[in-house]
Amino acid sequence: MMNIIEFLKRNNTKSNNKIKILDILGFESDIPIETSTYTSSKNDILEFENEITFENLIETIQEPVQQKTSVNSTIDEYFTADKIDKTPTDTFNPLNITQQIQKVWSDLESRRKWVGPLLIGSLVVFTIFIGINTFLNVQEEQTQIVEETIAVTTNSNELIELLPTLIEISTNTFYSKYDVSNASANLQQIESSLIQYRSNLESRNDVDLETVNQTLIPVFQLVNELDLVITYRILNSEILIYGDLPTSEEDVNIDILTLELSDIIAKSKVNYDQLPEIEEFQNHKNLVNIAISTAEDLHGRYLGALRNNEYEVAASIATAIKLNKETELNAFENSLDVFNENAVVIYDNFSDLP
Repeated sequence: MMNIIEFLKRNNTKSNNKIKILDILGFESDIPIETSTYTSSKNDILEFENEITFENLIETIQEPVQQKTSVNSTIDEYFTADKIDKTPTDTFNPLNITQQIQKVWSDLESRRKWVGPLLIGSLVVFTIFIGINTFLNVQEEQTQIVEETIAVTTNSNELIELLPTLIEISTNTFYSKYDVSNASANLQQIESSLIQYRSNLESRNDVDLETVNQTLIPVFQLVNELDLVITYRILNSEILIYGDLPTSEEDVNIDILTLELSDIIAKSKVNYDQLPEIEEFQNHKNLVNIAISTAEDLHGRYLGALRNNEYEVAASIATAIKLNKETELNAFENSLDVFNENAVVIYDNFSDLP
């Protein structure tokens, strides 16, 4: 604006012309402009009109404007580029918490339609999975229990079938230590199998527990008694066991013979005290006690006869000592026969375990 006024002043433009020029350029005409009184001639007016054309006026006005515009554009570009490089425009946008909350709420409301069914569906699927898994586990456990029960039952019945053989070995007069040892091991195996079978009964619903337990009682008793008989036989085999009893002067060594007979009595007493209680062997056990006392008395007489060189008396006493042992042995064999008969009867009443 000031450039236009200076231009008008510099060219001595008249007031009327100044107002017109300002009107043409779009400025208000009430801008105070210093005027001076001067007289112009017609030539002056023509000269002014020739000099001041509209194009010259526009060019004169545009030059500083363009310069200013160019400078302003350069400054604006500098600051704009600096701002773009350093700080994003969004940083200066204010965060409207309410709008964010409304947006989140609207998202939740829009998702509520499928979140609920999804959660319920997931819960149902999880519940079904747990139920199926639990059912399969229970079925597997039941299958294992059934298989184990079948195996234990089969094994127990097979071992029980060995009892007649074990009865024969336990009650046979002529036996070897190897046979007795195997019989004892088989009895231990049978007892272990029966114990396992009885423990598995608690998880079975297909049998009457009371009936099966009543069936197992005589089986356990027979197995236990057979084991006791074997123990009884082993201990009794060390009671009143004699070698040759010398009856002539040439064969007698009183000191050695005295030690041998004393050892026989001592060992017999120890084994007698360890004999188990068996009903069929009770009479024999009482007879063993009497036989040991009798043998101890006969040993003294026998040694006395040898010291006195009474060899005929010593021979008679030696015969009595052997007869005492034979009497005890016959009673033992009778007890074995009785036990065999009773054991066979008990076994015949057994039935297969369910």
